[in-house]
Amino acid sequence: MEMRLGYKDKAGPGQAKPTKGLWPAYLCFVIFGGLAPFTKAEVKVTTALLSVVAALVVGALTVNLLVMLLSAANRSLNESSQGFAREAVATGMLFMIPFTVLAVLARFGLGWDAVMPFATAAMMTAAATAGTEVMRMGAQGIKNVMIPSILVFVLSTGWMMLVGILP
Repeated sequence: MEMRLGYKDKAGPGQAKPTKGLWPAYLCFVIFGGLAPFTKAEVKVTTALLSVVAALVVGALTVNLLVMLLSAANRSLNESSQGFAREAVATGMLFMIPFTVLAVLARFGLGWDAVMPFATAAMMTAAATAGTEVMRMGAQGIKNVMIPSILVFVLSTGWMMLVGILP
């Protein structure tokens, strides 16, 4: 009888780990999108819907471009570990949760109109953390933090400008 302490059934160190989902990231983007219209003097349903759709588009672009860029920048890691970039981005995006909670508390608890600075800080932190996760997995170079940060800087700036022109 073989004893495999710490493993259930036939799982073991050679088994693939389940990847983390990206739904918390998309939920954070939806919440930021839902909060953005409350910074205007009058909240309209069309503005709220457009804001949520814009947030989902920016969220999908952010996640998918991060996965694509991290995967392309680390070909050697891509060959040895399939799906490493998606797992790293999913882990990094978890760092959006505290900023989302702070944005909700700031808007409804303190009455601040500072949703987009929280969203931008959340995106930048999540992207840098995704890059650090890739480096933790064995990738080398500062490019793993700089490339995601530059990408998210461009996307978050575009998102802020888009929210500013919503009706």
